[in-house]
This record gives sequence, structure tokens and C-alpha cells, in this order.
Amino acid sequence: MKGILQNKPFLYILTGLIVAMIPLVTDMDRSTLTMLNLIVIYAIVAIGFNILLGYAGQISLGHAAFMGLGAYISAYFTSNFELPFLASLLLAGVIPMVVGLILGLVALRLEGHYLAIATLGFGVALQQTFKEWIGFTNGFSGARAVTPEIFGFALREREHFFVLVVIVCVLLILFAHNLLSSKTGRALIAMRDSEHAAQAMGVSLFKYKLIAFALSTFYAGIGGSLYVHLIRFTEPNQWGIDVSLNLLAMVVIGGLASIPGSVLGAAFIVFIPEFVKDIEWLQNIKNVASIFTGVALVLVILFFPYGLARISTQIKASLLKRQKQPIPKEMEG
Repeated sequence: MKGILQNKPFLYILTGLIVAMIPLVTDMDRSTLTMLNLIVIYAIVAIGFNILLGYAGQISLGHAAFMGLGAYISAYFTSNFELPFLASLLLAGVIPMVVGLILGLVALRLEGHYLAIATLGFGVALQQTFKEWIGFTNGFSGARAVTPEIFGFALREREHFFVLVVIVCVLLILFAHNLLSSKTGRALIAMRDSEHAAQAMGVSLFKYKLIAFALSTFYAGIGGSLYVHLIRFTEPNQWGIDVSLNLLAMVVIGGLASIPGSVLGAAFIVFIPEFVKDIEWLQNIKNVASIFTGVALVLVILFFPYGLARISTQIKASLLKRQKQPIPKEMEG
């Protein structure tokens, strides 16, 4: 039994099954179901972003644009060409990944804040393209998406769509787990910890940076596709830098280099606006959700630098340190 509980893929699948059943066996209103769907969708994007930031040590401030690109691609092909939803979902991941590869060939030769500025510039340029390319995006009027269908079954209800996004999320979590447990994952971690040491061990920095960037844009495109079919509408102003900063906050608050941390961070960031809107005395404060996010980000960095996913581990390590006992290796970092 202990061996099964330590099997992470099994736990991911079991957790996914339990979570997917929640809306089917409980009575939830539409707004709550929408929030749950958004948490899982942003968790998918955050997992991809964590591969780039947490595991590869590279930062991007333009990932909202890739999410928007995935949304527009899926809406365009399902509405104008009546492409099956699953095919459009795959295209929404693959095309941003190809664009990410092209961008990465140039941008990933930069480092640190230079890379952040380059990706930010690309994100702004792509957002402006959404505004001007009316034939593809319908400009400021926005694009509408059709009801997704899988094998003839229309996912009109939020409960049914939630099952879909959970399945997609679990599959992508399993892929990320297997990848990060492989030679590629070890190379990414080595590169993050010390580029010079990684090079000395024969790790191709540019190759693995490109892999991480491409995978993160694939996840962003998939998240964008699911988003537009949930909300059924998208417009250019949705995909600005504020979304990219929220993705960054999700990863840092949830936990760098942690798949469960990405999910926790997404839940935290999506839940904040819902939480503060029910507090009457906060209603007159502009951008109060952003203020809460910023405060949470600072507090986590100061007191829980490894994120919410590792709070218990950090507390135990702190107690052992005070008692001057050796910290077990599995609790370090």
C-alpha cells in the first residue's frame, strides 16, 4: 500500500478521477463551475510555464500571447472549417509550439532580464497582431467559439466540460512527470542549477532551453483552446501582460519546480478575485485582486521561498534546524 501511495503517476490519476467526479455528484452553481474549470485550465498553462521557469531556469513575460494564439486558432478552425474539437485542440498546441520554436531560436540566445524583455516584446507584438488581423481574429469585435463536441457528444454543460479539462490536465501532468524524470528533466535541472557545470557534463544549453520553451508554449496553446471553448468568446485585450504576470505568480506562489505547486498556484490566483468580490468594504478599491496577488507573492518569497506546495516540508526543516538535528536529504530544497 505504501508503495502505491508513493507512485506519483497513480496518485495523479486517482486525484484526477476524484476531482472530475465532484461536480457530477454535488450541486454547484454555474459561477462556481466556471471557476473550477478556469483553475484547471490555468493549471495546465502553469505546469508548462513551470517547466520553463522552475526546471529550466528561463523566464518569459509573453506567454499570455501563446495562450491567446491557441484560443484564436481553436475558435477559427472549429467555427470556419468545422474542424473536430480534438483536432483543433491539438493544432492549438502544435502551432504555438512551432511559433515558440522560431522565437526561441533567437530569444534564447539571451539571458536573464534580456530574455524577459525580448519575450515581453514578442507578447506585445502578437497581441497587436490579434487586434489588426481581422480576417483571423475579427479584431476588437472578438472571436466566438462553438460548443465543443467529442464523438458526437456536445459538452454544453459546465460539469461535462470540467471532466474534459481534468482529463487533459492529468494527461499533460503525466507527460510532464515522465519527461522531468527522464534524461531531459535531469539536464534541465542541471542547467538551472549551474549552466557552466551542465556544459562541463556535456549538456547542450541551447537545445534544452529550446525544448523547455517549446513545451511551455504547447501547454499555453492547449490552455488557450480550452479557455475559449469554455467562455465561447475571446478578444485581444484578454491576452496582455497581466495574464503573463499572473502565470508567473502562479508558479512562484505554488512552488517552483513542482507540478502540484503549479495546480495550487493556479487555484490561488483564480480564487482571489472570487474571494475579494464578496468582501463589501473592498469593493471600492481598484485592482484589489492584483494587490492581494502582489502581497501574497512578496510574503511567499520572504517566508516560503519554495512555494505553497512545500510549506509542510519547510516547517519541518525549520523545526529540525532549531533543534540542531540533521535535515533528511528528501526534505532539502
